[in-house]
Amino acid sequence: MTLNPETSSDRRTAGQSVADWVAEELKRHIASGELAPGDRLPGERQLSDALSVSRVSIRSALQNLKAQGLLSSVQGGGTHVVARDPSMDRPLLHLVASDPHALHDLAEMIGHVASFGARRAVQNITSDQIEDMKAVLETMALSGRSPSLQATDDIKFHALLARASESGAYMHLMSVLQETLGAALMSKAARNQPTREEAHAFLHINRLLVLALVERDADQAGQLAQSHADQRRKLMENAVPLQDAQRSTPLRAAG
Repeated sequence: MTLNPETSSDRRTAGQSVADWVAEELKRHIASGELAPGDRLPGERQLSDALSVSRVSIRSALQNLKAQGLLSSVQGGGTHVVARDPSMDRPLLHLVASDPHALHDLAEMIGHVASFGARRAVQNITSDQIEDMKAVLETMALSGRSPSLQATDDIKFHALLARASESGAYMHLMSVLQETLGAALMSKAARNQPTREEAHAFLHINRLLVLALVERDADQAGQLAQSHADQRRKLMENAVPLQDAQRSTPLRAAG
């Protein structure tokens, strides 16, 4: 991952240290989606060159952002944008893992959030990004491609769509929701892999999404993203059915 120097600002506020300015610049790149959840940051030397500051200032800024929970480092693995804070979604995970209705509610919410992201992508996507998405779909459509690999292709396609939104807030929120859903399904040992027919249905929706992006049709893109999430929810219902689950009796809060 490299930073585009043209998207950086050379303006520092009065009294702002170089390290604080670097931290703010990196946060701006994260907020814009140029640095997405899970992305590995360039090395200190590359950051130093890109932002025209010393490596000492870079190191201090990175420590600042790690303390804020925005970045994490692994020995020998570099520095990455944090996809989620485990402590932030643990209560949500416990809720959806214990209640099938809450699990399906979460899957439905993901559809609404995905619709927002697709609409934003219509506004910001570039021709190069559209070509990258088409390339993923070509791989997904290969004859003999297994449904499990097509599912991986589908994830790649929607990761590109999310990056095209240029919204760091959207990407982080979607990361939390999807990872929580995935962890809850794993806790139930529920298979969530599509059949060949279901994989082809996802491919069809994704092709229509590309057309909507090319035509800059935000309404259609939003509806298709919602349809994709709804299809995912139907797939999940095969693994975690609702017909036998009972909603809990409402409790009156103590007053």
